[in-house]
Amino acid sequence: MSEEAEPTTQSSGKMRTLYESIQRSPTWFLLSMGTLTIVLYGMKYARSVLSPILLAMFVVMALSPALQWLRRRRMPAWAAITLVMVVFLVIGLLVGGILASSLGQINTKIPEYQENLSAMFSDVESWFSDHGMDITGLTKNALSPSKIFSWVTASARYLISQITSIFLILLIVAFMVAEVYSFPRKFYDRAQISPGLHESFGNFAKVTRTFLFTLTWLNMLTAILAAIVYYAFGVDFALLWAIVFFVFSYIPNIGFVLSVIPPFFVTLLEQGFTRAVIVVVLVIVVNGFVNNAITPRFMGQKTGLTTLVVFLSLVIWAWVLGPIGALMSVPMMLMVKLLFLDRYESTRPISALITPLPRSKEPRFRLRHHTRGGGAERHAKGEDD
Repeated sequence: MSEEAEPTTQSSGKMRTLYESIQRSPTWFLLSMGTLTIVLYGMKYARSVLSPILLAMFVVMALSPALQWLRRRRMPAWAAITLVMVVFLVIGLLVGGILASSLGQINTKIPEYQENLSAMFSDVESWFSDHGMDITGLTKNALSPSKIFSWVTASARYLISQITSIFLILLIVAFMVAEVYSFPRKFYDRAQISPGLHESFGNFAKVTRTFLFTLTWLNMLTAILAAIVYYAFGVDFALLWAIVFFVFSYIPNIGFVLSVIPPFFVTLLEQGFTRAVIVVVLVIVVNGFVNNAITPRFMGQKTGLTTLVVFLSLVIWAWVLGPIGALMSVPMMLMVKLLFLDRYESTRPISALITPLPRSKEPRFRLRHHTRGGGAERHAKGEDD
C-alpha cells in the first residue's frame, strides 16, 4: 500500500505546500486576499490613468527587440532610439488618421446600410410568414434597424472620442523609449533591490519582451493577409478592418471572433450573405494557417500559462482596466506570475497550478496486445514523451 501511495504523495507535494501554508497561517492568507482585493479595486478606480501608462510600458517592451537588433548592428544608442521613436510615431499617427477617416466615412454610409438592412429584414419576415410564423414583433422592436444603427453610431462616436487617448499613448511611449537605456540602470543602482528581485525583473522583461515582439509580428502578418482578402472581395473599409483584426488579435481566445464580426455584417449588407460567408471563411483559413503552421501551441509554451488561466486573466483584467485591460491581459498575468507568484516560496505552488505541464510529464497511454491462449489482453501503459 505504501508503494502504491508514493506517486500520489510526490505528485501532490506542491499542492500540499499551498494547503499547509494556508493551514499554518490562515491570517496571512486572509490578509493577502484582502490586500489583493484592495489593490484590484484601486486599479479599477484609477484605470483612466493606469491603462495608458501600462499599455505604453508594454508597447516599449515590444519595441525593445528592435532596439537591441540595431545596437547589435553597432548603431549608437541615441540613433537607435531616434529611429525607433520616429518610425513608431509615424506608424501611430498614420493608424490614428486611418481610424478617424474611416469612422467618419462609416457615418455617411450608415443610411445606406440601414436601408439595406430594412430590405433584408422584410425578406426574412416574408420567408417566415410563408412558413406560418410571424416575427414582426422581433424585427420591429428588439432587432429593429433603427435601434441597431443607433448603437453602431454611438459606438463609432465613442471610438472617435478615444482617438485622443491614442495620441496620449504615443507621447508616453515616445518619452519611455527615450529613457529605455538610462532608466533601468538608474532603477537598479539607486533602488538597491535584492539580487533575487533583480533576477525576477530580468526574467519578466525577457519573457514578456519575446512574447510581445513575436505576437506583434505574427498579428501583423495575419492582418496583412486578412487585408488582402478584404480588398480582393471589395469589402468596405478593408484597411480599417485589418487594423481592427491586428488590435483584437491581442485579446486571447475571443479577439479573433470579435474582429471578423464587423466586416461580415458590412459585406452582408453590401454584397449578400454568400459573399460575407466566403470572406469570413477565408479569413478563418488564413488565421488558422498562421496559428497552426507558424505558431503551434503558441500560448501554452511561450507564456507558461494554461488556456484556462489565459481566459480568466482576460475576464479579470478587462474588469479592472477596461478594454485596454483585455488587450494586456496576458502580459499583465505574466507580470503577476513572474514578479510575485514565482518570487516567493509561499506562492510558488499557485504559480505551478497556472503553469501547463511539460510535455515530457504528460502521460500517454498506449494499448499493448498480448496473445495468451488465443485471447488478447489490453494493457494501458503510461509513457513519457
